[in-house]
Amino acid sequence: MNILALCAALNNSYLAYEFQNDFYSEIIKSDENYHSLYLIPKIKKLIDDKKINLKELDLIVVNCGPGSFTGIRVALSIAKVMAGELNLPLVGLNSAEILLKAYDKKALIMDARRDMFFFATKDDIKLVYKEKIKDYLKDIDEKDILVDKRCFEEFSNALCFEEVEKDLGKVMIELGKEKFENAKDKSIFNYMTVNANYIQTPPVV
Repeated sequence: MNILALCAALNNSYLAYEFQNDFYSEIIKSDENYHSLYLIPKIKKLIDDKKINLKELDLIVVNCGPGSFTGIRVALSIAKVMAGELNLPLVGLNSAEILLKAYDKKALIMDARRDMFFFATKDDIKLVYKEKIKDYLKDIDEKDILVDKRCFEEFSNALCFEEVEKDLGKVMIELGKEKFENAKDKSIFNYMTVNANYIQTPPVV
């Protein structure tokens, strides 16, 4: 299966490609945090260098967030246009399933601003007010938690994914392929139905 994977939602952008026995993965960085702006030129360079015929692609995988608002829109827009023009299935992943698989942790905590945390396990994603976060961590050791830099001061025994680099492109290809192959109904992987997973403010209760 020939797969292209894109992510620009996190602290770096990720581009990965698998074609038969050929595998390519790149981490795109930027000191100014503008890494998502380089995604299109990097894709073009990959296509040129590898002499990729886009018509030979079988699947596109994209991280739909949560994460950077701009980054999510950039990667998702590129993936949707390519999937639509090439008539390809598009698999949308979320940041939590990618990160938790890559780092083999039980839970992910990211800063969602406004005194809230984005909290995720392998089966669930939710927004939690900071004063309530401990209720969700009763049965989870802090060493089994993955955090971003903004949360690291509050969870100093957790692992900060922004400090320990992993090849998320490779993980995205594995997850995308697994999700597509295990689905009974392949029509659900339609570019028109894959949407951004932004961090939204939870309703006041």
